[in-house]
Amino acid sequence: YLSNRLDDSVSVIDVGNRKVLRNLPVGDEQHGVLTDKSGRFLYVLNTSTDDISVYDTETFQETRRLSASRGPWSLALAPDGSRILVTNTLSRFVKLRTPSASEVTVIDTERNAVENRVTVPEANLIQGVSWHPSGEFGFVTLNRTKNLVPMTRLVQGWTITNGLGVVWKEGGIDQVLLDEPNMGFSDAADVVFTPDGKYALVTSTTSHKVAVVDVQKLISVVRRASDQERKEILPNHRGKSPEFLVKHIATERSPRGVVMGADGKLAYVCNSLDDSLTVIDLAAMRAIKRVDLGGPKEITKIRFGERTFHDSKISFQRQFSCHSCHPDGHVDGINYDIEADGIGISPVDNRTLRGINDTDPFKWEGTNPSLSRQCGARLAVFFTRVAPFTPEELAAVDNYICTIPRPPNRYRPHGTPLTEAQRRGKAIFERTMTNDGRPIPEGNRCVTCHFPPLYTDRARHDVGTQERLDRTGNFDVPHLSNIYDSAPYLHNGMAATLEEIWTVYNPYDKHGVTNDMTKDQLNDLIEFIKTL
Repeated sequence: YLSNRLDDSVSVIDVGNRKVLRNLPVGDEQHGVLTDKSGRFLYVLNTSTDDISVYDTETFQETRRLSASRGPWSLALAPDGSRILVTNTLSRFVKLRTPSASEVTVIDTERNAVENRVTVPEANLIQGVSWHPSGEFGFVTLNRTKNLVPMTRLVQGWTITNGLGVVWKEGGIDQVLLDEPNMGFSDAADVVFTPDGKYALVTSTTSHKVAVVDVQKLISVVRRASDQERKEILPNHRGKSPEFLVKHIATERSPRGVVMGADGKLAYVCNSLDDSLTVIDLAAMRAIKRVDLGGPKEITKIRFGERTFHDSKISFQRQFSCHSCHPDGHVDGINYDIEADGIGISPVDNRTLRGINDTDPFKWEGTNPSLSRQCGARLAVFFTRVAPFTPEELAAVDNYICTIPRPPNRYRPHGTPLTEAQRRGKAIFERTMTNDGRPIPEGNRCVTCHFPPLYTDRARHDVGTQERLDRTGNFDVPHLSNIYDSAPYLHNGMAATLEEIWTVYNPYDKHGVTNDMTKDQLNDLIEFIKTL
């Protein structure tokens, strides 16, 4: 079974005959796929619709749709087949100025139902997952982003950290860091255990290496700690990893997936930006071979920019990369206190990079006129403290960002007409009169600031969302392309849904005239906006 992420389908492949038998329609931007122990049921993670499709592999019919958290990514079957652990890349929606809280979703395979939702406090980008052969626990990879303190604290070495979560069979979780005192392990992406359970291999996407972890020593570190230490110290202690870290093995660029060979003697690491595999000899604990997968030999400017985007060399002690906050050019779902103007002053929502070409200026306050300034001078001042890129690298990163595509719009497939509700919503989006016949001032109409084709006037406006600790009330108008896929909303991420923008945060009709609308009209408006 092969997931086709941008096609919203899963291909059923006859491996023996090397033929595609059929394509199954699933949710939106699916990623992980897995069958249960019997092979009867197929589980597909839909990252954009935040759910899990369950297919009967005999009838190829979807039998159930389970609710995940935000951005379900990978899944692993317990050795006895009774449970599946599902990682979720994005934090749950949390109140403004509160730490992130992510989730590992646990599925009971006998009932095909969600059995538990394990909260992972102050963690995000939970991606890789693997069960220990004993079945007593599993490991998940994670980031720990201290987004509530100014990012200028990065030079202290603890603002963005990277590690593992130990998910216990009983339902709890512990967190430990893979970062060392003087070097980060940026963007941990996948994890796998050796067949005997002695070691775990963990990939670092942006520092281009694999960490070899002594599993028993890591578990001992956790079990020796007091309850308070497990809650407050271990998740933040960069000095603990030397107690269980065996070694690092260098790979090629951007290692993501890692699997064990059938005989347990070799491990294979997928280097996503090198089009190759690194083969690791587990007895010698070293890389023994690079397998070329036949990718392009010429490194174009865009490809060079993509590689630079996914490289943590830009940051102090390799703590983070551009990918850390914009995984695959999208969002990490949290807001940030970026500037050194005091804790809690002017936090901002993280905006997607998908489809931002020609939507300058950048930054929520609209003060950066170009991507080169946004990614160069701004990044140096607030994040890296030194120039992060050479002029050649900066130009290449800008080129790459301009090519990050928007996925196909799931609310209006290309070439299809608007539905009745969407047509009604379009009329409301373009309306000039209220329900009771009053003219709507031109500056307060949806279409005035959000006109096609980019649906932004590329200007700043006060729409009444300024909070007490914000420096200004004038904010850049975002484009609306695929807006349904970049929650939360508004400059500081305080609106969890599109509906909340107008039902909670537009009391005086400064963000368009909406208070005269009926519930049905607002629903229609949102249905249309989702098609843009």
